[in-house]
Amino acid sequence: MKTIARLFPPLAVCLLLTLFVSACSDKDETTNKSPVKPVVVLKAYAISLSDQVEALGTAQANESITITATVAGRLEEIAFNDGQQVHKGDVIVRLDQDEERAQLVAAEVQLAEHTREVKRLQTLLARKAAATRELDERKTLAAVTASSIQQIKARIDELTLRAPFDGKVGIRRVSPGALVQPGQVIATLDEVDPIKLDFSIPATMLQGMKPGDRIEARADSLGEQVFTGVVSATDSRIDPLTRSMLLRAIIANPDGRLIPGMLMRVTLLANERQAMVVPEESITQKQDKHYITLVTPEGKAELRVVQPGLRRDGLVEIRQGLAAGERVVVRGMGFVKPGQAVSISETWDEIRDSQFPAQHQAK
Repeated sequence: MKTIARLFPPLAVCLLLTLFVSACSDKDETTNKSPVKPVVVLKAYAISLSDQVEALGTAQANESITITATVAGRLEEIAFNDGQQVHKGDVIVRLDQDEERAQLVAAEVQLAEHTREVKRLQTLLARKAAATRELDERKTLAAVTASSIQQIKARIDELTLRAPFDGKVGIRRVSPGALVQPGQVIATLDEVDPIKLDFSIPATMLQGMKPGDRIEARADSLGEQVFTGVVSATDSRIDPLTRSMLLRAIIANPDGRLIPGMLMRVTLLANERQAMVVPEESITQKQDKHYITLVTPEGKAELRVVQPGLRRDGLVEIRQGLAAGERVVVRGMGFVKPGQAVSISETWDEIRDSQFPAQHQAK
């Protein structure tokens, strides 16, 4: 061997260098082959989403009046109990009507007399035994008496107060026999099913809002019970002082739990839509762009620019850049690079660890 080395020294050196380089190359290849990192992915799907505006509102009766008399009189009868449900046309109270009823009886007797006399004169006139003038005078008297009867009945109606709609009568403020003056409060009457809920929202939040939008309302006195309704109308103008607009919603109230005047916390659900959402932690941002990491059908990582929208309760709406069924990396996106093969350890069919109530809706 020494003889060969002496005879061919350059060849020996080259052989040793080749062996060394080959060993180093094998070591580098082993080092560069890093293990594939497992990730967790979500199959993207759409859920019902809406813009939310919160406000304070006041419950109002659907119909509401204060029962008062239009004329002075003695209160003869109270025909309701405190808090009673009444129907349209039911008598609420009666004022003294004795004089008017006596006048009505006398007028009806007079009308009957005039009617008989008209018939008698018509018979005589047919025989040419009476003058036409006499018949015309009797007809005039009969018409005047009939008009008087209508006036007396209208007066009696003024003294009889009836419910103009179905509702609940409040606590009475007067007693039988009291002298009632015009405008004096006797009781209140409210129709409470449905309930009107009036609330105001800033003018800057009116975009996308329209009648028919849903609302959710809560009253502190009723715990966390949620009452749902729809916006029925908006005011015709914006308040120049508060720069807000008054809205009215209608809420069903069959059990009467909502009482007129009650303060309620309102959440307006405007611009309802089907939207793609992803967990907030699956989005990364570089400068003014937002990215998500996807796993392609070939099993490789893809970095894609998306347009985010509404953020709420740990979820982010994706307005552009994501389609239903695509696999979004939600765990381990920091260990993969675009174009790199990806190992999927778990696939989510729905978003987890979120408080958003609509996340479990059908895909």
